[in-house]
Amino acid sequence: MPHPRWQEVYAKPITLPEFIDHIYSHRIFLNAIFTEGVKRLLEIGTGSGSMSIFLSHLGFQITSIDNNDEVIKIAQQNNEILRGNLKIIKADAFNLPFSENSFDLVFHQGFFEHFSNEEIHNLLTEQLRVAPIVVFSVPTCYYLSKSLGERLLTKREWENILTDFKVVESAYYGLPRPDSFLKRFLISIGWRRIYYYAKIKR
Repeated sequence: MPHPRWQEVYAKPITLPEFIDHIYSHRIFLNAIFTEGVKRLLEIGTGSGSMSIFLSHLGFQITSIDNNDEVIKIAQQNNEILRGNLKIIKADAFNLPFSENSFDLVFHQGFFEHFSNEEIHNLLTEQLRVAPIVVFSVPTCYYLSKSLGERLLTKREWENILTDFKVVESAYYGLPRPDSFLKRFLISIGWRRIYYYAKIKR
Protein backbone atom coordinates (compact mmCIF):
# COMPACT_ATOMS: atom_id res chain seq x y z
CA MET A 1 0.00 0.00 0.00
CA PRO A 2 1.28 3.51 -0.73
CA HIS A 3 2.24 5.57 2.28
CA PRO A 4 -0.68 7.95 2.98
CA ARG A 5 1.61 10.96 2.79
CA TRP A 6 3.41 10.29 -0.49
CA GLN A 7 1.11 12.56 -2.46
CA GLU A 8 1.92 15.29 0.07
CA VAL A 9 5.66 14.68 -0.23
CA TYR A 10 5.51 15.13 -4.01
CA ALA A 11 2.62 17.60 -4.08
CA LYS A 12 4.51 20.48 -5.71
CA PRO A 13 6.09 20.30 -9.16
CA ILE A 14 9.87 20.11 -8.92
CA THR A 15 11.79 23.27 -9.84
CA LEU A 16 14.91 23.24 -11.98
CA PRO A 17 17.24 24.15 -9.04
CA GLU A 18 15.67 21.36 -6.95
CA PHE A 19 16.08 18.96 -9.86
CA ILE A 20 19.76 19.84 -10.29
CA ASP A 21 20.48 19.55 -6.54
CA HIS A 22 18.73 16.20 -6.31
CA ILE A 23 20.59 14.74 -9.28
CA TYR A 24 23.95 16.00 -8.07
CA SER A 25 23.45 14.63 -4.56
CA HIS A 26 22.93 11.15 -6.06
CA ARG A 27 25.67 11.37 -8.70
CA ILE A 28 27.53 8.30 -7.38
CA PHE A 29 24.38 6.19 -7.49
CA LEU A 30 23.45 7.44 -10.95
CA ASN A 31 26.96 6.80 -12.22
CA ALA A 32 26.66 3.18 -11.04
CA ILE A 33 23.69 2.89 -13.41
CA PHE A 34 25.30 4.81 -16.28
CA THR A 35 28.54 2.79 -16.29
CA GLU A 36 26.66 -0.45 -17.00
CA GLY A 37 26.28 0.76 -20.58
CA VAL A 38 22.71 -0.55 -20.91
CA LYS A 39 19.65 0.98 -22.56
CA ARG A 40 16.31 -0.26 -21.16
CA LEU A 41 15.69 0.79 -17.56
CA LEU A 42 12.85 0.17 -15.13
CA GLU A 43 12.41 2.42 -12.11
CA ILE A 44 10.45 1.09 -9.14
CA GLY A 45 8.69 3.83 -7.17
CA THR A 46 8.43 6.88 -9.42
CA GLY A 47 8.31 9.58 -6.74
CA SER A 48 8.95 12.96 -8.32
CA GLY A 49 10.31 11.24 -11.41
CA SER A 50 13.49 13.31 -11.27
CA MET A 51 16.01 10.47 -11.58
CA SER A 52 14.23 8.88 -14.51
CA ILE A 53 13.81 12.27 -16.17
CA PHE A 54 17.55 12.90 -15.86
CA LEU A 55 18.42 9.46 -17.23
CA SER A 56 16.00 9.97 -20.13
CA HIS A 57 17.96 13.11 -21.01
CA LEU A 58 20.98 10.80 -21.46
CA GLY A 59 19.10 8.66 -23.96
CA PHE A 60 17.99 5.76 -21.76
CA GLN A 61 14.63 4.14 -22.48
CA ILE A 62 12.81 4.52 -19.16
CA THR A 63 9.71 2.89 -17.77
CA SER A 64 8.77 3.96 -14.25
CA ILE A 65 6.12 2.38 -12.04
CA ASP A 66 4.27 3.48 -8.93
CA ASN A 67 1.09 2.28 -7.21
CA ASN A 68 -0.18 5.74 -6.22
CA ASP A 69 -2.32 7.55 -8.79
CA GLU A 70 -1.62 11.00 -7.34
CA VAL A 71 2.15 10.43 -7.34
CA ILE A 72 1.98 9.27 -10.97
CA LYS A 73 0.03 12.40 -11.92
CA ILE A 74 2.64 14.66 -10.28
CA ALA A 75 5.52 12.75 -11.91
CA GLN A 76 3.87 13.14 -15.30
CA GLN A 77 3.66 16.90 -14.72
CA ASN A 78 7.36 16.98 -13.78
CA ASN A 79 8.17 14.95 -16.88
CA GLU A 80 6.49 17.61 -19.02
CA ILE A 81 8.03 20.56 -17.16
CA LEU A 82 11.56 19.12 -17.27
CA ARG A 83 11.19 17.76 -20.83
CA GLY A 84 11.75 14.16 -19.93
CA ASN A 85 10.85 11.12 -21.98
CA LEU A 86 9.29 8.72 -19.49
CA LYS A 87 6.69 6.00 -19.72
CA ILE A 88 4.97 6.02 -16.31
CA ILE A 89 2.48 3.30 -15.42
CA LYS A 90 0.61 2.06 -12.36
CA ALA A 91 1.86 -1.33 -11.22
CA ASP A 92 2.50 -3.56 -8.21
CA ALA A 93 6.20 -3.94 -7.39
CA PHE A 94 5.56 -7.41 -5.94
CA ASN A 95 4.03 -8.62 -9.21
CA LEU A 96 5.62 -6.71 -12.05
CA PRO A 97 3.55 -6.81 -15.27
CA PHE A 98 6.58 -7.58 -17.44
CA SER A 99 8.04 -10.77 -18.88
CA GLU A 100 11.50 -12.07 -18.02
CA ASN A 101 14.38 -9.90 -19.25
CA SER A 102 12.09 -7.08 -20.39
CA PHE A 103 14.72 -4.62 -19.15
CA ASP A 104 18.49 -4.36 -18.92
CA LEU A 105 18.50 -2.87 -15.42
CA VAL A 106 16.10 -2.06 -12.58
CA PHE A 107 16.80 0.85 -10.23
CA HIS A 108 15.20 2.68 -7.35
CA GLN A 109 16.14 5.21 -4.71
CA GLY A 110 14.41 5.52 -1.34
CA PHE A 111 12.27 2.41 -1.75
CA PHE A 112 13.61 -0.67 0.08
CA GLU A 113 13.83 1.06 3.46
CA HIS A 114 10.03 0.88 3.73
CA PHE A 115 9.88 -2.93 3.69
CA SER A 116 10.74 -5.89 5.91
CA ASN A 117 13.69 -8.18 5.16
CA GLU A 118 11.37 -10.83 3.74
CA GLU A 119 9.59 -8.29 1.55
CA ILE A 120 12.94 -6.95 0.28
CA HIS A 121 13.97 -10.49 -0.64
CA ASN A 122 10.72 -11.03 -2.55
CA LEU A 123 10.90 -7.64 -4.28
CA LEU A 124 14.51 -8.14 -5.31
CA THR A 125 13.80 -11.62 -6.65
CA GLU A 126 10.98 -10.18 -8.76
CA GLN A 127 13.21 -7.36 -10.02
CA LEU A 128 15.93 -9.83 -11.02
CA ARG A 129 13.30 -11.74 -12.99
CA VAL A 130 12.69 -8.79 -15.32
CA ALA A 131 16.32 -7.57 -15.52
CA PRO A 132 19.78 -9.06 -14.84
CA ILE A 133 20.97 -6.04 -12.85
CA VAL A 134 19.44 -4.12 -9.94
CA VAL A 135 20.95 -0.90 -8.56
CA PHE A 136 19.31 0.65 -5.51
CA SER A 137 19.96 3.41 -3.00
CA VAL A 138 18.54 3.96 0.48
CA PRO A 139 19.01 6.51 3.27
CA THR A 140 21.08 5.16 6.17
CA CYS A 141 21.15 5.57 9.94
CA TYR A 142 23.13 8.80 9.36
CA TYR A 143 20.19 10.37 7.52
CA LEU A 144 18.76 13.38 9.38
CA SER A 145 15.06 12.59 9.02
CA LYS A 146 12.78 9.63 9.71
CA SER A 147 9.45 11.20 8.88
CA LEU A 148 7.96 8.49 6.67
CA GLY A 149 8.59 5.33 8.64
CA GLU A 150 11.93 4.50 7.08
CA ARG A 151 14.19 1.71 8.37
CA LEU A 152 17.49 3.55 8.61
CA LEU A 153 20.22 0.90 8.66
CA THR A 154 24.00 0.67 8.36
CA LYS A 155 25.94 -0.63 5.36
CA ARG A 156 26.67 -3.84 7.27
CA GLU A 157 22.99 -4.36 8.06
CA TRP A 158 22.08 -3.93 4.40
CA GLU A 159 24.80 -6.35 3.34
CA ASN A 160 23.41 -8.90 5.81
CA ILE A 161 19.96 -8.52 4.24
CA LEU A 162 21.50 -9.09 0.79
CA THR A 163 23.55 -12.20 1.61
CA ASP A 164 21.43 -14.42 -0.68
CA PHE A 165 22.18 -12.20 -3.68
CA LYS A 166 25.25 -11.49 -5.80
CA VAL A 167 26.30 -7.99 -4.69
CA VAL A 168 29.00 -6.64 -7.01
CA GLU A 169 29.17 -3.10 -5.59
CA SER A 170 28.20 -1.80 -2.15
CA ALA A 171 29.11 1.57 -0.66
CA TYR A 172 28.10 4.59 1.37
CA TYR A 173 27.87 7.95 -0.34
CA GLY A 174 27.09 11.46 0.87
CA LEU A 175 25.99 14.97 0.12
CA PRO A 176 27.84 17.25 -2.30
CA ARG A 177 30.28 20.06 -1.58
CA PRO A 178 29.13 21.60 1.73
CA ASP A 179 30.74 24.91 2.70
CA SER A 180 33.51 24.83 5.31
CA PHE A 181 31.37 25.41 8.42
CA LEU A 182 28.63 23.06 7.29
CA LYS A 183 31.23 20.53 6.19
CA ARG A 184 32.71 20.30 9.68
CA PHE A 185 29.27 19.78 11.17
CA LEU A 186 28.16 17.24 8.59
CA ILE A 187 31.38 15.25 8.83
CA SER A 188 30.83 15.03 12.58
CA ILE A 189 27.46 13.33 12.01
CA GLY A 190 28.56 11.10 9.14
CA TRP A 191 27.45 13.09 6.08
CA ARG A 192 29.58 10.91 3.80
CA ARG A 193 27.40 7.96 4.81
CA ILE A 194 23.93 9.44 4.49
CA TYR A 195 23.09 7.10 1.61
CA TYR A 196 23.97 3.50 0.76
CA TYR A 197 23.85 1.94 -2.69
CA ALA A 198 24.26 -1.60 -3.93
CA LYS A 199 24.53 -3.16 -7.37
CA ILE A 200 23.25 -6.71 -7.65
CA LYS A 201 23.54 -9.12 -10.59
CA ARG A 202 22.07 -12.53 -11.28
